[in-house]
Amino acid sequence: MAERNVVYGRSVMLAALAGMALAAPLLGMMGFSFLATLTLLFITSPLLLIFSPLLLFAGLVLMGALVGFAIAATMAFAGVSTLAWMYREIRGSLGFGSRRGQLVPGRYLQQTIQEK
Repeated sequence: MAERNVVYGRSVMLAALAGMALAAPLLGMMGFSFLATLTLLFITSPLLLIFSPLLLFAGLVLMGALVGFAIAATMAFAGVSTLAWMYREIRGSLGFGSRRGQLVPGRYLQQTIQEK
């Protein structure tokens, strides 16, 4: 039983070699990607500086369009929810506030009138 927990030097060495074999290409690709990104940023930074006012306003227009679509989606959801609520209210199956098309305040008024 004690031999199960023993780790031999050969298995550690093979695991380290396998880890290096997997990690070396990944580190190489990561370094190449970082170098390419820095090169492109260095090349395009004058263009970004020249066109920054246009990019700012284009970003603001895009943000405004997204806000508009979000507001429109919210209003559409509210409208569909209201139509569904009206349909259930007319059908009398809402479950609260109405019973078979008869509103609770109306029923309450009828009871109070009949009692007097």
